[in-house]
Amino acid sequence: MNLNRKLGKVVAKFSAATKSRSLAPTYRYTQIQKGPGFFQKVYRKFIAPWYFRAISGPYERWHHACLTRYLREHGLLYDDLMCEREPIIERALSILTPDLATARFRRIARGMQISMLRIYPPLEEQNYDPFIPYLAPFVEEAKFQLQEEEELLGYHPQDRRLFCGGTTGFGDLEPGMHFLVSFPCIYGGGMGNMKTK
Repeated sequence: MNLNRKLGKVVAKFSAATKSRSLAPTYRYTQIQKGPGFFQKVYRKFIAPWYFRAISGPYERWHHACLTRYLREHGLLYDDLMCEREPIIERALSILTPDLATARFRRIARGMQISMLRIYPPLEEQNYDPFIPYLAPFVEEAKFQLQEEEELLGYHPQDRRLFCGGTTGFGDLEPGMHFLVSFPCIYGGGMGNMKTK
């Protein structure tokens, strides 16, 4: 069983030992109820606005402009950059409609080709909004599905078998089929095929 779930059960059991203890407000909640202290008020009134105008705001605008330029140059959308190994994104991609899945695959393939050849599309093809969240409704549906599975089956995506038996759980079926083969004797790397006699 996952360590997080074990710790959660222990904490729940300990906190529910007495009714007064389980209903008592946490330290952070009491701090929020008190309101900001003197130094927090000074920081929020004088330092934070200056810091945002002088440092944080320009940096965030520059970072957003660089990301927008990169996505437009490579013909990608922001949702195309999400990690496919994340359980929620993995489920969302599995329930994606065929036309959106095909368009996503073609965008990623074109982006890899553009990145390799360094031949960027003309400016008229780069005039689009790369932050359209086409994956958002499917992510919400995936969250509901995973929550339902967890409630009905007692299964959590964190319980997936990763790095067990010499395999990583990221698609390799037997030891020695993954990126860890460069490290001998770690996670089955350098062991070869264990099914041979």
